[in-house]
Amino acid sequence: MSATLVHSFDGIASRIDATGARSVGFTSTLAGEGTSTIALGTALALAELRQEKVLLVDANWIHPSLTSDARRESAPGLADYLARKAELATVVRSAERSRLDFLPVGDRDAARPTLRGLASLLANDVTHFQTVLIDLPPVLTGEMYVLPWATLLDHLFVVLREAATPLPLVRQALGKIGLATPEIILNRTAAATPELATSLVAAHRRLA
Repeated sequence: MSATLVHSFDGIASRIDATGARSVGFTSTLAGEGTSTIALGTALALAELRQEKVLLVDANWIHPSLTSDARRESAPGLADYLARKAELATVVRSAERSRLDFLPVGDRDAARPTLRGLASLLANDVTHFQTVLIDLPPVLTGEMYVLPWATLLDHLFVVLREAATPLPLVRQALGKIGLATPEIILNRTAAATPELATSLVAAHRRLA
């Protein structure tokens, strides 16, 4: 991946680094707001900024695009770990020449994210990662999958596409996850998103 592409996410990475946050989630109000692209780009930028291993987790039970883009649809992953069908070390994908590791979603029928299971994951099994970034489904269509993470993560960002997301729906989503002072990422890349996403996907596939 080019340095220019990684640097386009430096602002978000710097915001996270400045707070010292270790576990960070990315969600949205609706589908199609660019959440997965931003999560992946931020993970790559943080890996470069912190010079430490970053774990990117696909926790989108509704549309796991990071898993699809990495061509890991049939691979075990997070759901298999939560169902106690696999050890975490066996389902995390590592790249030889990158500080970014990836945990695909796995068999979504095996288990759903629960507060107890996710608490164990964050407190015990991923402690060797300085940073853990979670790609989550939209709040209004995947509330049951977002809420357990929302209570545990150091930060939860809500991605909004500029001039596209209806404000009443944004307020509804924020109310569901209990964010009185939300961390907002305004996605302004309406025209450039397909090209940017294609470039990020190419880098992401090297983890497969």
